[in-house]
Amino acid sequence: MDKVVKNHKRKNKYLGSIFFILICAGLGFILGFLSNTYLEDFFQKYINNEKAYIEIFNIYILLLIFILGYLIHIIIHEAGHLVFGLISGYKFVSFRVASFTIIKFQGKFKFKRFSIAGTAGQCLMMPPNMINGKYPFTLYNLGGVMFNLIISILVILIAKQYSSYLSVFFILISLGGILCALTNGIPMKINGVGNDAYNLLSMIKDKDARESFHLQLEINGLLTEGKRLKNMPYEKFKLKEDVNYKNSLNFSKFFITYNYFLDNMDFKKAKQVLKFAESFTQYTISLNRLEWESEMLFMELIGDCNEEIIEELYDKSLQKYIKASKFMVSKKRIMIAYEGLYKNDKEKSLKYLNELKDLAENYPLKGEAEMELMLGDFLKEKLNNNNPQI
Repeated sequence: MDKVVKNHKRKNKYLGSIFFILICAGLGFILGFLSNTYLEDFFQKYINNEKAYIEIFNIYILLLIFILGYLIHIIIHEAGHLVFGLISGYKFVSFRVASFTIIKFQGKFKFKRFSIAGTAGQCLMMPPNMINGKYPFTLYNLGGVMFNLIISILVILIAKQYSSYLSVFFILISLGGILCALTNGIPMKINGVGNDAYNLLSMIKDKDARESFHLQLEINGLLTEGKRLKNMPYEKFKLKEDVNYKNSLNFSKFFITYNYFLDNMDFKKAKQVLKFAESFTQYTISLNRLEWESEMLFMELIGDCNEEIIEELYDKSLQKYIKASKFMVSKKRIMIAYEGLYKNDKEKSLKYLNELKDLAENYPLKGEAEMELMLGDFLKEKLNNNNPQI
């Protein structure tokens, strides 16, 4: 793998650690301030204790309440996207917290399991049509942060009306909301994924990024409805030379175009798209880079199956990412190819094929699931040709 890419990975890791330390320091300062002002009586009475184990236990209780508050505010955050998206003319597609997902399919709400590594939740909606290249995107992107702040302020005001027990509980819940607002309202990448403010800033600066974001939401909505990429007009997502693909939102167009050719079983053109994207991987977010590496691995597995290239791509970081992406049907397809075409392990390959079929049955993106089932059959046939005993 290119040294520049490895250095970029290392840099992101260090930046993530620095950010985590700063957040912890900030929360420590806030708790210290509260313990000497609004919650002084509570801390003196219930936390500061001569018996160390009791003091530690009380502090752990406070931390658990804070974590609970943060988890609650993840749901509130996604609800903010939903509410402000509806206000802006968007239509509901899916609402996810962790891997628990609600989608709307054929006018009915259904429960699914799906997750994306590096994300705690997601509210995806079908955007309104663009008019003269314009559409509303600010409120939809900032809706989560706005909800976190509004709810946190209201809860702090409520906290003043109650005893120290409830006051502490409400304030810690609000701190979870403030943390959620900060980590989404200050432009940054967390775990290699651009947050709401980061994406919004990208769209304000770059017209192509706005179009790419609109396209992502539109394609996601169509795939959820059961539409196939191969049946969509190619001109809709044809790659252009004069686009800034260093921008992570624009980089995502590579995957849409790649999947279009994949759905058409045109592996030559699919690989050409990945090769076009290669020079931009060092600039994009780690999630995009890992997705690119995953698909490059697949192309190598069904192509030349070069051992050196495969071992270089399938390093510890990619193994960890694929393992963490257990609800993504495309990763089952990659593992079918890896175990069957590279490792020549019949049993493991068929195991992943069965997992692909099981996952595809209730997959939220029905159009993508149908494509992956087709590719699963293609791999099974390829394995049979290579290994007649299968």
